[in-house]
Amino acid sequence: MKLVESLEELQANISELERIRTSGSKSEREEFLSLIKKGTCFVPYIFAGSLYFAPSRFVGYIDNSLEKHKKNSNKDGRVTNKAIDQVLDTVASSNSSLESAYVSYCSSLGFIANEKGSFGAARKYWRTTDVDEFLDSIIENEINKDPSLTNTEREQLIKSRIGQGKFRESLIKYWKKCSITGCGKVDILRASHIKPWKDSNHNERLDVFNGLLLTPNLDALFDKGLISFDKFGGIIVSKDLTKVDLNALGISKSIKIDLAQEHEKYMSWHRENIYCSG
Repeated sequence: MKLVESLEELQANISELERIRTSGSKSEREEFLSLIKKGTCFVPYIFAGSLYFAPSRFVGYIDNSLEKHKKNSNKDGRVTNKAIDQVLDTVASSNSSLESAYVSYCSSLGFIANEKGSFGAARKYWRTTDVDEFLDSIIENEINKDPSLTNTEREQLIKSRIGQGKFRESLIKYWKKCSITGCGKVDILRASHIKPWKDSNHNERLDVFNGLLLTPNLDALFDKGLISFDKFGGIIVSKDLTKVDLNALGISKSIKIDLAQEHEKYMSWHRENIYCSG
C-alpha cells in the first residue's frame, strides 16, 4: 500500500477511525480497540472538543480501512512514522501530558492501557499546534479554577507549566546574550515577553519575536513600562526615572537594540499599552 503524502490523506484515515469509533459494527469496534491498545506511535487529534489518538500503522497508509489493513502483510510502523513525519513536519516523541491523555482515552474505551507500546517501546506522539493549544487550555483552566491561588500565583504557575521553557530556549538561541547590555551570563538572564503572556494568544506566547533576553533589573523596568523601544530600536525612558535612577541602574539614553521587523508589532503594543511616559 502507498503511504500518505498529504494532510488531507492523513485526515481521511482519521475520519475512518472516527466512523468506526462512533458507529462501527461490533466486529469493527473490536478491531479498532486492538489497534489503539497495541499502538506505539500515535497522531493525537481533536474531535468535538475531546482528544483522541490514531495509531501510525493505520493512518500512515493512503485510503486505509480495517479490511485493507488486515490484508496488508507489509505494514510497518517504522515506515508509516517517516511518512507522517513528512506530512506533519515534525517527529513523534515521548510526552507526559499526551501519555496521560492516552491512558485516560483507553480507560474511556473500557480497557487499561499497556505500560508500554509494542515490543516494550515507549509510546510516542506527534505534537501539532492545535493539540498543544488544547493541552495548554486544559492546564490553564485547571489552574484558574484553583481558589487557593492569587491572580499573580495563577499567572506564574501557568507560565511555568505552559511553554515557558521552550520560549526561553528560543530566545537564548536567537539573542545569545542580553538583548540590551550584551551580558553573556545566560543563566541569570530572564525571558521577557514584549506583549505580556496574559495578553497573548498561544502562537504569540511562543513567538521568538515577542521576547527579549534581559538582565533582572532591565526585565523589571521593561515589565513595569519604565522603558520601551521605538521602531528603530532606540530606548525610550519614562520620566518617572530620574537621572539618579538611570545612573544607579547603568542605563544610557543612547542605548539601541537590534530589532527585526517582526519585533515591531509586539513592541508597538508594548509602547501603547505598557509603557508609561510619566
